[in-house]
Amino acid sequence: MNTKLFEKANEMIRTFEYAGLGVIDENGYPSASAIILCNPENISKLYFITTMDSNKAKRLQKNSKACINCYTVENNLTLVGEAEIFTDQELKNEHWKKWLELGVDIYADGVSDPNYCFVRFTTKRVSLWIDNEGAEFTLD
Repeated sequence: MNTKLFEKANEMIRTFEYAGLGVIDENGYPSASAIILCNPENISKLYFITTMDSNKAKRLQKNSKACINCYTVENNLTLVGEAEIFTDQELKNEHWKKWLELGVDIYADGVSDPNYCFVRFTTKRVSLWIDNEGAEFTLD
């Protein structure tokens, strides 16, 4: 593993709020959607929220394999791994963002809305292009 790029990737991920999520659909095809990351700290584990009735949640329940992509004009982080859906109220409280209550009917009951769920993505493989240097490696 390229330790220098790994550390840069961990620094970069903290600057991202939005990312692309790739999942496998019911016909075995890739499907992508936008997600909002919840305070990313490192590339090993990422968290985001969604709704239980969303296509991404339904697809992740059937096949947990997924990828997350974050990029700038010069840099790219592609993370491949597995996603797990949680409905635990404590985790939902921890990752709730106040702005979700503002003019959004998706979570009508706020943080306790049964449709609101929390997703933890665990990275298994990393592909990076940072500062004109590329690397690919696995995480344990």
